[in-house]
Amino acid sequence: MSRFRLALLLLALSGVLAIVGPLVETRQRAPEGIARAYLAAVERGDLDAALATLDPDQREAQRERVALQVRNRYAIVTLVLGHPSLLDLIGGRESRSAWVTVLADVTTITGDRWRSTSTAPLVERDGTWYLTRPLFA
Repeated sequence: MSRFRLALLLLALSGVLAIVGPLVETRQRAPEGIARAYLAAVERGDLDAALATLDPDQREAQRERVALQVRNRYAIVTLVLGHPSLLDLIGGRESRSAWVTVLADVTTITGDRWRSTSTAPLVERDGTWYLTRPLFA
């Protein structure tokens, strides 16, 4: 009987993990989506959509920098999300809540090409992630 209960417990635990796991992973990937949305909006030439991915407190201050990037192309090579380590959180060290680093092949509207890296801090406001400054600007 104890083997049967153990098997049922493991089955129930597996079911919970199967449901909760993807939800947790999706939540962790949300900052990646905002970085990709910013670069896609810039490529489309949609200045307003690109600005909408920035922290609302920074949008107007960054408008000109983002406008200079409109229609550039970004072929993402690597996109890395950063979060404070568990030791930083436990130790109470002050650190950014999250950040994104993107390595991409950049092609400007004039055809100039290069590979570059850009890092931007991220901020979460009311459950939505925003870049605090434009990538590659």
